[in-house]
Amino acid sequence: MRCPFGKLAVLSLVMVLLIALSACGEGSTPTSAATPAATPTPSQTPTPTPGPAEVTVTSNRALLDFPDSIAFLLEASSALPVASIDLEYGTDKRSLVSEFSRVEPEYAPGVRIRASYTWQMKKTGSIPPGAKVWWRWRITDQSHRTYLTQRKTFVFEDTRYDWRIETAQHMDIYWHSLGASLAGELASGEETKLSRVKLEVHIPEERKPRVFVYADSEEVRSAVLFTHEWTGALAFFDYNIILIPVGPDDLEWGKRALAHEITHLLVREATYGLFGDIPNWLNEGLATYAEGELMPYEQEALDQAIADNGLLSLRSLGSGFPADPDKATLAYAQSNSLVCYLIETYGWDKISDLLFMFKEGNTYDNALQEVYSFDTDGLEERWQLYLGID
Repeated sequence: MRCPFGKLAVLSLVMVLLIALSACGEGSTPTSAATPAATPTPSQTPTPTPGPAEVTVTSNRALLDFPDSIAFLLEASSALPVASIDLEYGTDKRSLVSEFSRVEPEYAPGVRIRASYTWQMKKTGSIPPGAKVWWRWRITDQSHRTYLTQRKTFVFEDTRYDWRIETAQHMDIYWHSLGASLAGELASGEETKLSRVKLEVHIPEERKPRVFVYADSEEVRSAVLFTHEWTGALAFFDYNIILIPVGPDDLEWGKRALAHEITHLLVREATYGLFGDIPNWLNEGLATYAEGELMPYEQEALDQAIADNGLLSLRSLGSGFPADPDKATLAYAQSNSLVCYLIETYGWDKISDLLFMFKEGNTYDNALQEVYSFDTDGLEERWQLYLGID
């Protein structure tokens, strides 16, 4: 007789196995029953790009308060309320990178636009008279549509004077009180002095140097903020603009000063680039060479230093000149003498090669070594022998 619990035991065992199998397979799907997931189909219609905002400009101008500020003023209307307004402005300053400012001006939200912004020179520093200024407005409405006005320009002009112009080969000279004959003499004398500089450098017509001749130093200082009381001529190399005080009795000094500053512009043109660092003695030596012979007091300072064994070291003149007036005079005289030695001994072609080496980023010593086969110390030794110093 079989045990009455046999079937029940078997059934219990089957149930346990079924439950175990069910538990093992819970949460998974057999491979044979797998159904590929549906791949989303990308939309065939791209998101529309907002078109330009519907803006009508009725007035877009700049008001100059020389030399303190420029006020930019805009009046316009928009089809939709305005969400934001930006002003972009800059100058014709030469730079390897794009330089401009972007500000959010004062304006009232709505469809009627009245926006204004004042560029305060006391906060940013002055730009020179004669610099060209550009600006444009960027208006965005509530639908994220943007309207950009055309770029407008004007000249940051010293409106206190009635300027006249004397055109020369290497520069344009603007004057207001010198007199036509004296302005012409200044220009012709300048060309004569610059003929001493044999650098093959071409400055494009659009960046032709502009020289503003003021009656005296006080007028020059009043044209630019934050100048020193002793300021004479000012050169803005990135604009190719020079301010110089020349009166009827200062004509000869004016010719020398102009030749000096224009030569600095030529040297900068020859070395312009990412590097272009040159020793100060070379820069100032070339500029003083353009002036002509040393002034008597400069020659006297050089002769006295030679006699007293008091020459300044060439390496010290590479990075800057002394603040002491007497030592500064000697520094200029020494620089002139050094450049005269290089030109008389090796010629202008080597000077041009040297400037190119600096443009390429060479150190002072490496540039001299590449062009002349001696470094700064070697140049100093040879120059002193040139002067007759043992």
